[in-house]
Amino acid sequence: MKVYLQTWGCQMNAADSLRMEALLIHHKYTLVDAPDNADIMLLNTCHIREKAYHRVVSRIGELIPFKEKNNAIIGIAGCVAQAESKKLSEESFDIDLIFGPDHIEELPTLLEDALKKKSLVKQVQWDKDPSYHIPIDVIPPLPETGKTPWSPFINIIKGCNNFCTFCVVPYTRGREKSRSVEEILGEVQYYINRGSKEITLLGQNVNSYGQDKSDDFSSFVELLYQISKFPELKRLRFTTSNPHDFTQSLAQAFHDIPILCDHFHLPVQSGSDHVLGRMKRQYTQDTYLQKVSWLKEFRPNMAFSTDIIVGFPGETDADFQETLSLMEKMEYSFVFAFKYSPRKGTPATRFKDTVDEKVQTQRLYDLFTLQNLISCKKAESEVNQIFDVYFLYAKYGYIYGRTSQSRLVKISDQGLNPSELLGKILPVKIIDIHGAEPRQTSLNAISLLGILI
Repeated sequence: MKVYLQTWGCQMNAADSLRMEALLIHHKYTLVDAPDNADIMLLNTCHIREKAYHRVVSRIGELIPFKEKNNAIIGIAGCVAQAESKKLSEESFDIDLIFGPDHIEELPTLLEDALKKKSLVKQVQWDKDPSYHIPIDVIPPLPETGKTPWSPFINIIKGCNNFCTFCVVPYTRGREKSRSVEEILGEVQYYINRGSKEITLLGQNVNSYGQDKSDDFSSFVELLYQISKFPELKRLRFTTSNPHDFTQSLAQAFHDIPILCDHFHLPVQSGSDHVLGRMKRQYTQDTYLQKVSWLKEFRPNMAFSTDIIVGFPGETDADFQETLSLMEKMEYSFVFAFKYSPRKGTPATRFKDTVDEKVQTQRLYDLFTLQNLISCKKAESEVNQIFDVYFLYAKYGYIYGRTSQSRLVKISDQGLNPSELLGKILPVKIIDIHGAEPRQTSLNAISLLGILI
């Protein structure tokens, strides 16, 4: 049977979809790129934004003609499925399957049930097992997919215990659960055996790895040291870290482990101590900058990226100016920023001092205008420099890769065979930059144009 899978959201969602693909292929399903000839249509959803539910419902409406034409089934997975399962099941009669992130490994069985039954199949109960386990036989991608995992994601921990007042993650991903060191190292070896030279470790808060276990369980820093022992691994990345439990020992790891990349994603959310307090972020601008200084001591060329929310309830013009001031101090390589979006069930929905929508929109534009200037300045300083680039994919006449600082680089494929470059780390001289204009979504830095040397 043919399956169409559409994914929204963060790297965790992307990793979940890859696991779904591996499971589907393992059970002899065929993946297709469009819904028009699919027997099964799956939407892996994100719930971080206010309009996420409406976006899903709108997409379901677009898929209904294909459902009727092919007698197909529609399944909703991910965080919207977890948080809005009751609403989805009550308001739409066109959904056949709803399941949350804790039930990905059950997908083949759930699909069988949905194909057989005329009533809705729903599986959104929290997993009661205190352990977090991903079977090695469904680690994506399987060789049959034809996708070479040059830089795969490896989930090391799921869930979050921080309960920031704006965040829905603890209610859609549950409490923190860490995978065993042995299982993670086995997955690292799995990808190395298939040619991967770079790994990205994933978690809602990777710094918390192991804290849900006994005292003799490895910490996140200890895990990094163990992974670094694989001689074939050339680059190691991770995301995301919460600043409040970022430790000096993690900064020290960047001195001791050369394969840790010169890029750190450290979400700040706001530069105002007043707003950070209301967000329950458990740090101030000064403590945030102090932790950044620990990293810069060992890696002066460290590139930083961050997440920022504008227009949080109670944010004044002065608060917003503090955020802009922090951005100027940090000189982030790139920023993911959004207007505050109230999420059902989170404490921030009880705050009454909301910020006007027009003010939020203007602040977001001002933020991106500043970040665009910072990103362009940093990128321009890299022209005529030489960087080691790890090549990841090819399309539209270019071969793309990333520097250790996570800067996207592209070179023309004219006269080159992309397959001979992919998965290799090669020196590239930067000859130009490609800028981005401020817009009402995240500004993902500036890409660089280079030539092989």
